[in-house]
Amino acid sequence: MINIDIYYTAFSIENSIIQYFFETRGKRKILKAVQYSKMKTKNNETFYNLGFGDYNLENKSISDKENSNNGDVRIVFNTVLSTIPKFFQDNPDFPIYFQGSDSKASFEKECRNTCSKNCTQICKNKNRRIRIYTYFLDKNFKHFLKDYVFYGFDDELKIFVEYVPKNNYTAILIYKKK
Repeated sequence: MINIDIYYTAFSIENSIIQYFFETRGKRKILKAVQYSKMKTKNNETFYNLGFGDYNLENKSISDKENSNNGDVRIVFNTVLSTIPKFFQDNPDFPIYFQGSDSKASFEKECRNTCSKNCTQICKNKNRRIRIYTYFLDKNFKHFLKDYVFYGFDDELKIFVEYVPKNNYTAILIYKKK
């Protein structure tokens, strides 16, 4: 992994759910969680979905719809990404799938109900989170290719294709090289 500032993470595993918890220290303290949930494809292949967001201790849930605006987005983002090599240390045979909560088909309709941007033709918030991930991936692609193989979901073809930097994808699939 690239040498970057990250928050300390605490590890937890329960019922095939792997979690990394950390506390942000921006404008205020916020408990965050990165969660890897075991899933199955239609062909019964196993993969792990990467989820991330604010963690609610009372109901032990993650909200991935919040924008904390806590002034530490770079460190938070780096911390989330730092869990990927940790995950693959213990789970090298399973791919990781991730998609921004703003990439789901229902997002645009939900956003228009509360958005102050008044987007007329294209929702400016749609796919914003996956664009942040792909920007980082594109910038460091050659470095990551040493250890990982990437696929991007092509919305027009409705399949995963070999990842090509600068292309638009709505989801990413990562495999650890063996």
